[in-house]
Amino acid sequence: MNETATTVAMAAAQFQRGDAAAAAGLLAPVLAAEPDNVRALVLMTHAQLAMKQPELAHQAAHQAVQVAPESAEALSALSRALTGLDRHSDAVRLATEAMRLEPANAYRHNRLAWALLGDGDRPVEAEHAARQAVHLDPNEADFRITYAMVMKQLDYTDRARQALRDALALEPDNAVARHELATLDVTHRNPFALGRLARGASGLAGALRADPSQQASKFMLDVALRRFLVYAAIVLALLAYVGWRVLEFSVPAARLLAGAAALAPAGFAAYFVLRLDRSLRAYLITVLTQGRQRVAAVLAATSIALLLTATVAPAPWLSWLLGFAAGGGFAARLLTVSATNAHVRSAGIDVPRLSTVTLWIIAWGGGVTGLLCLIGGLGDESLMLLGLAVVLLGAAAAAFAAIVRRRRRAVSGRNASLPG
Repeated sequence: MNETATTVAMAAAQFQRGDAAAAAGLLAPVLAAEPDNVRALVLMTHAQLAMKQPELAHQAAHQAVQVAPESAEALSALSRALTGLDRHSDAVRLATEAMRLEPANAYRHNRLAWALLGDGDRPVEAEHAARQAVHLDPNEADFRITYAMVMKQLDYTDRARQALRDALALEPDNAVARHELATLDVTHRNPFALGRLARGASGLAGALRADPSQQASKFMLDVALRRFLVYAAIVLALLAYVGWRVLEFSVPAARLLAGAAALAPAGFAAYFVLRLDRSLRAYLITVLTQGRQRVAAVLAATSIALLLTATVAPAPWLSWLLGFAAGGGFAARLLTVSATNAHVRSAGIDVPRLSTVTLWIIAWGGGVTGLLCLIGGLGDESLMLLGLAVVLLGAAAAAFAAIVRRRRRAVSGRNASLPG
């Protein structure tokens, strides 16, 4: 083996260990001396993509294809670079060409699957390509992960989960599979499935231990813990509000609800926290004591204290105690959501100022109340009621229009660019 081949092999080993920068550093002098070295160009493409440099990756891959236009490996590398540049149709074309050159190579089908996922509404074609890759090489965990991502795009969550478990059976320490499986638990549609949420948080912590550089796992772990805090605040606020409303009918029932409103979030929290390992519990405390979340935690604790007081306080005090507790719970929820959204925006992800749930509340609540005001205003010829009806119905219409726009964006962006 000559010196150049030895250097390229060392670069490949560095890349496999996850040090893309070291690999690129070894390859640079090789390519300076031999700019037409296809193997070095392909490896440099993958290294630059790992370092989030798609333009430099494209230069290397384009040069490789110029030198070896019939090389499936070079065509696949260029396809990856084009996906990184959001040129998805070109990425699909080159991945298809590479697959036709080497139809028995599972990696070519795997690359085609990722290219098709990035090209928009083509998940069915992507599923065929991903399934073919698994069929050709059933012992490669990465192909199982690709198939899971396709199933996730098709909303076949159970199949995605099984594919990720299969990947972990092949590679128990695969950080990507751990992350994706845990993310499915964190983003599950039942927000109050605390066992699943805790399992997702633990899985993300495991993914971080397997690969400490995996920022996506750290980000999702923060989201999981903050989501738990939002749910706990909602439980507190809703029960306190119901107790406040029940007070005018029954003082004993209001006291009972005050106790439930204080104890339910505590039980909710205990159920979740006991399913976390020690390091995650310590991290949860860190999240609780930072920025707006610290204020939210103080408000939640104050609300619980007010609710406990309401269980034994004189009856005339109950209205104030329950009212302030409900207000404190809702304020804690708003602050927690605000802190969570700020955390998400810090990662460069756009988050709307109003959640979809809030928009639905405005749409339905504003619409129904607006109609009642309209009927009352027409009957009493009250300009104030009619004006209020116009405002409420306008707000409801704007909220509904915003929901429709979000649904359309979600459909059109469903298969946005994915790495692979």
